[in-house]
Amino acid sequence: MRLDGYPVEAGDRVYDLFFGDGVVKNLLPDGRANVAFGVRSFTYDERGVGQHGRRSLYWHNPIILVPQKDDAQWALQRRLNTAIANELQPGRV
Repeated sequence: MRLDGYPVEAGDRVYDLFFGDGVVKNLLPDGRANVAFGVRSFTYDERGVGQHGRRSLYWHNPIILVPQKDDAQWALQRRLNTAIANELQPGRV
């Protein structure tokens, strides 16, 4: 299994938008990963989609800044984020 182009291995630390920090416990034969969050665990597919039906699993917390309220400032923030993301494409070495 790969997440954002990187191989997923048991012991890897990951982040879920709902549950916070987690650890990959094991990989399942069907290509999913079992991730533990304290005493709870959930399975995710290669898209980072778990029980909520939408992507929530990432390598780290993807929310690194608070969005601007003002539309013009938000547009600037999005342009800057897009430029950075284009330079740092996940999985590309």
